[in-house]
Amino acid sequence: MGPPRTESLEQHIKRLELRFRESAEELKELHGKLLRETRAEIDEIKDEWHGVHYKWWVITLSGLLALFMLSYFLYTQLGWVADQRTLPTGSDWLLRRLPTINVLPMLSWGWLALNLYAGGAAIAYYPRRIPFLLFVLSLFLAIRGVFIFLSPIGHPTGMMDMSKLDFLFSYLIGTWTFQNEFVFSGHTSIPFLFFLFFETFWLKLLLLSGSIVMAVCVLLSHNHYSVDVLGAYFVSYSIYVLAGKLYGYIQPLFLTLPSRDPY
Repeated sequence: MGPPRTESLEQHIKRLELRFRESAEELKELHGKLLRETRAEIDEIKDEWHGVHYKWWVITLSGLLALFMLSYFLYTQLGWVADQRTLPTGSDWLLRRLPTINVLPMLSWGWLALNLYAGGAAIAYYPRRIPFLLFVLSLFLAIRGVFIFLSPIGHPTGMMDMSKLDFLFSYLIGTWTFQNEFVFSGHTSIPFLFFLFFETFWLKLLLLSGSIVMAVCVLLSHNHYSVDVLGAYFVSYSIYVLAGKLYGYIQPLFLTLPSRDPY
């Protein structure tokens, strides 16, 4: 009885050794693949930045940063004026049928993470189009500020107030967000603008999915009316197209080579 058991144990040890060697080889292959893919990503980023004429890129970017700051100033002033008014609350057909669910962390930290990732990807992979992105966001802020200023209605009934219930938004109130900013949804619009901006399939899919998730969350938390969310897609698309038309009048001096696509 002794020898067979010993032989069986030795065979088991050999099988374990074989599996260990195979696992080690697989790990080595995965490590090599990871290194190759990382180098490929870095090379792709280098190639994108290699085509930038830095002198004119910096000059153009500086001008558009100034435009962005002016748009932000206009947005904050109009938002501040809108918050001085006492506006009537309301509801709509869809909100009356939706439960109120606390998804505020998704609307604050989730939204921030999504847009920071999108901004980082834009800087890394689309450096020559960063000025256009700034132009789009500048136009977005200015137009949304006008919408907020002209809006005649206050918050939806049963709204979960992010300025009181969310840590992040309690610090942003009065600067990036206001009490009476509803028409149209910024949570929905900005990821959608990034979706329009990107060309890569997976980035477009991520940002479109993120925009839809944000749309659902602002409705579940009753932070926007249904028309704010629906209108966000139409207005954002119109802003993007308008930005493309207007941007065509800005000579793309920051490009090393002329591009067929002005934006």
